[in-house]
Amino acid sequence: MRARSSLHAAFPTAISAIAAIAALATTASPALAEDCTPPRVLFVVDASASMLQGIENTTKWEALVGAVEGVLATYPDAAQYGLMTFPGSGGKCAIGDVNIDVAPGTASQIVSKLGTLTIPADAATPAGQSLMKASTYGLITDPGYANYVVFMTDGYQYCYLNNGTACMTTSDCALMGVSPCPTCIPDQPDGCYCIQKWPVLGATALANAGVQTFVVGFGDKVNVKALNQTADAAGTPLPGCDPNANTPSCYYQATKPAELTAAFSTILQQVVVEKCVGACGIEGERTCTVNGWDVCDAPASTSCVSSCGTDGTATCIDDALTPCSSEVDCGGQGGQGGAGPVTSVGAGGEPSSGAVGGGGGTGITGISGDPEEDGACACRTTALGAGKDDARLGVALVLGMAALLRRRRSAIGYSKSTSP
Repeated sequence: MRARSSLHAAFPTAISAIAAIAALATTASPALAEDCTPPRVLFVVDASASMLQGIENTTKWEALVGAVEGVLATYPDAAQYGLMTFPGSGGKCAIGDVNIDVAPGTASQIVSKLGTLTIPADAATPAGQSLMKASTYGLITDPGYANYVVFMTDGYQYCYLNNGTACMTTSDCALMGVSPCPTCIPDQPDGCYCIQKWPVLGATALANAGVQTFVVGFGDKVNVKALNQTADAAGTPLPGCDPNANTPSCYYQATKPAELTAAFSTILQQVVVEKCVGACGIEGERTCTVNGWDVCDAPASTSCVSSCGTDGTATCIDDALTPCSSEVDCGGQGGQGGAGPVTSVGAGGEPSSGAVGGGGGTGITGISGDPEEDGACACRTTALGAGKDDARLGVALVLGMAALLRRRRSAIGYSKSTSP
């Protein structure tokens, strides 16, 4: 206790400074999390009567509910989510309704709403009008956020009014900015095929409002060409997109429930996941949370290339990478070398760095190659490992005798040159 009192008396200023720094570090640590703004995502999904059709021992609607539930369970707080279904509560061709406003912590509400939604038998597919309405929805067009729409449909843009003799009402056409309002021709009584590009108009309006729209087709009854063009207009075409193709090339096509889940997962991963650098400089991923970016989720190992060009892995341990696992393929795995440099010569005659096997090296050059092959660039190998004392002694004697002979010859040559 006396020593501590003396220390305080001698260095009061230093100790106070250290205590202040420690207190600052303790109180400031929660704020060290880097701030982030979660993106906003609005699911705009088809709730038409055809979604009640069966697919792989379930219905397309149940498959949709499961896919949304799965992806939101994976990224529950990584974005602010909302839900729009179409048609709206009026059924038939009513424009879609926003069922759950975009906000933090809405994942469970969205899943619950989808699970309890009633789909009437006459529910049609006003997809284009619903996308157009979404383009005016303030919570998904706020420039303070990165905004996205995930649009899913299982069929054609469709409405059936006036026994198929009219495509849309005047108000629909006004919403879409289309004039004059089109009509269906008599030989197309079961759908308004004259408005197939209306989803393209909706996606274009969303893009103009700063919203990226990802397009997902579900089942085998979708208008492939129209969805290709919708994804292209939305600014989210897949690689190799051909907007005029009659096969899926620009959007995510799912023909079974597992593929629908995979499509949603791929889309959300693009939207909510950011690349980051973890321990040992290994690249990982992170997502935005209510408390800021979460910890960088990086793998413990990374790929590497050994000194002789072979692929391997290196593992991060205590913030340092281990040697590349494939380094063993490069040789030089013998005992620790001694004070002298050790060089081996391979069959091609090129020197390479390596340790001579066995005990400590002494700077003697080892020759590697086939010991039975005379006349090659490297035809002998001198072993200097443990248990080779006799070989060492013989080499030393030979070298010693050679040195004596050289000195003797030099002396003789000197005498002859200086004799009268």
